[in-house]
Amino acid sequence: MSRAHTVLVAEDKALTRDWMVRALKAAGYDVVAVSNVPEGAVAIETHMIDVAFLDLGLADGDGRDLLDRLHAVAPEVPVVIATANDTATSAVELLRRGAYDYVVKPIGPNQLLRLVERGIELCAARRALSVLRDARDRDRRGWDVGETSRMRTIESLVNRFAPTEAGILIQGESGTGKEVVARALHERSDRAEGPFVAINCAAIPSNLLESELFGHEKGAFTGAMSMRRGLLELAHRGTLFLDEVTSMPMEMQAKLLRALQEFRFRRVGGQNEISVDVRVLAASNQSVVQAIEEGSFRMDLFYRLCVLTIELPPLRERGVDIPCFIERFIGDYREKTGTSVTGVTEAALWALCRYRWPGNIRELRNTVERALIFATGEDRIDLAHLPDVVRAAALPGDAPPGDAPPGGAPPGPPGDALGAPTLPRPQGPLPAEGVDLKAMISRWEQDMVGKALERTAGNQTQAARLLGLTRDELRYRVEKYAIAVEA
Repeated sequence: MSRAHTVLVAEDKALTRDWMVRALKAAGYDVVAVSNVPEGAVAIETHMIDVAFLDLGLADGDGRDLLDRLHAVAPEVPVVIATANDTATSAVELLRRGAYDYVVKPIGPNQLLRLVERGIELCAARRALSVLRDARDRDRRGWDVGETSRMRTIESLVNRFAPTEAGILIQGESGTGKEVVARALHERSDRAEGPFVAINCAAIPSNLLESELFGHEKGAFTGAMSMRRGLLELAHRGTLFLDEVTSMPMEMQAKLLRALQEFRFRRVGGQNEISVDVRVLAASNQSVVQAIEEGSFRMDLFYRLCVLTIELPPLRERGVDIPCFIERFIGDYREKTGTSVTGVTEAALWALCRYRWPGNIRELRNTVERALIFATGEDRIDLAHLPDVVRAAALPGDAPPGDAPPGGAPPGPPGDALGAPTLPRPQGPLPAEGVDLKAMISRWEQDMVGKALERTAGNQTQAARLLGLTRDELRYRVEKYAIAVEA
């Protein structure tokens, strides 16, 4: 089993783009088709591209811009530039910028497919050679930065912010790695030799949060059998990380603000003030600005905590990073358990890259660990080892040939172990005469596209979002099935 290789086509002329898409899909490739530079930039960040064809003269920009962006994000991906200018100077310039090849329009179907085939071979070789280098880089960094330009920017912000004493707010959905970034800020600061103390403000009852942060004296309340130092005190000469800070009760926010004004506080039930030298980092999976507008978070505390801000993107917006995380998680699990699993099949990787990951990196780690348990005794994770909802992400229509998991789903509780919804299963046994599976999948796909367009009153952007497709992928299906779209 192997996933369909993905080809990026950036071409602003609809007729040329459409025939290229049809030719590539007929040859078994998955295609991401875009018509301008902004769409191409998004595609580069969110898809695992194997080969790219870029028109040099896009209507709203230059194919060189996408060449530079793709080379920065995924330098192993061969890029073919289509140009109408057949000059040696132009060719030399493009090759110096990192292009794999260039072709003069018009491109013939056979030429197109030959370039794709050679490009895929080159991409596979480059990726194989970069495995050890990437592993060394990740070990040296200490955290998985990823390959997208957004994460490279975040790494540069971490390096810039870490040596300062400024308060930093890290925002992002649950599971995007906010504590990992906080630890990186600590480890790259002058406080790296001091303690890193983390507290999840949402996980501690409000009546205990003050004692957790400030500590308490013996006899301060029922059950206080001895003096206890709080986390603020334990973080002296280090970093205190307040996770989910927006869940902190308003009364506690006022007490924290007073403590942070001079970094002096009293333990619960205590009389003497304690001075600490602490850097405070905060994080939230909700908009702090919205919390302020709703009256649930103090503006003065916001300004005290949040001199600088780091926004972490969800995993679904950085799909090209998924293989890096999978490799890291397998390596971590292999060190702990000695499992024989060393990688993942192409078909399983396809499904993992297509799934939307509402739980982000935390859900991905959970899924990989679960799959490794089911893959005991084998050398690679396959589709059969993945939860139903992840396997379903590769179906219908976009899945590589032969990706139906052999033997069905692995044993376990009904539905997906991660609690996500699964696709409905066909009812009844397989008929004796068999079925036309491709026709069934096509009818199902046509029906889903029609229903999505009906629900959104013909708005193709919203319909594509409902189906987890790009607008070009939806448009292709509309044309394929001749679905009428309301004007």
